[in-house]
Amino acid sequence: MTIARLTSSLFAMACAPAMLAADAPAARSVIPMALLGGKQFTVEAEVGGKRRTFLFDTGEGTTMIGPEVARDIGCRPWGNVVAFRMLGERLDTPRCDDVAFSMAGRAYRAFSTIVYDLEEIAQDGGHLAGAVGLDLFDGKTVTLHFASRRIVVEDAAGRAARIRDGREVPIRLARFNEGGIDVNIGVRTARGMAWMELDSANAGPTIFVAPAYAADFGLRADTKDAQPIRAEIAPGVVHAGKARVFPGMIIDGNIGMQFLGEWDLTLDLKSGRGWVQPAVRS
Repeated sequence: MTIARLTSSLFAMACAPAMLAADAPAARSVIPMALLGGKQFTVEAEVGGKRRTFLFDTGEGTTMIGPEVARDIGCRPWGNVVAFRMLGERLDTPRCDDVAFSMAGRAYRAFSTIVYDLEEIAQDGGHLAGAVGLDLFDGKTVTLHFASRRIVVEDAAGRAARIRDGREVPIRLARFNEGGIDVNIGVRTARGMAWMELDSANAGPTIFVAPAYAADFGLRADTKDAQPIRAEIAPGVVHAGKARVFPGMIIDGNIGMQFLGEWDLTLDLKSGRGWVQPAVRS
């Protein structure tokens, strides 16, 4: 289930400079993930002096807190962040700024968070205090191990090892005014690169493709039925599975656990680069 593609502008796409150097944290940190309802992933974080459960969603864009968390940290939500879901539905949400999180003993700070109640998707899996996006790790190098349910915030040695042993994949970062980040992965076509949002909340059997790109992937644009797709991301990094074409999509495409469940992905969220290795399951 895709929660939302959060963006301040439909034209916010920006490719960060491809630089190898990045500031790595002094020590490696491992953040465990748990499963919610058998599909979505959650993390535990301390916010406002309480330990809480947050959805972890790579497609979140801007980290989200619920109204209860806003009250506990003494924030009166203000302003307006304009968000668009994948199919163009507009959301208008207030925000809280400079929110402190603690995960696995390390402090993180969100430049801004949106305030939204996620209880509608947590009915069968307990209380959700919000959703953590990749913006909370801005400037760091993280490896997403969905198969073994871990987020690793890399130190200098870990980062070097992941680069040495991994295969580089094309990554483009979209940065937003409120501090949010979307990560998009390049998928090759005969006419150029299609940029698909990396969305771990897309836990179903299909990736999603906009009609304008259907023919480039050998798909029919006149049906929403699942169709076979072969998506080449880099030499030796191919997703062969199913796709659905959705009218009205405001992005090129969306790829989630169909890909992230098979590959461990390292993201340098400073320079905008990425590397993959076959997923290690534990």
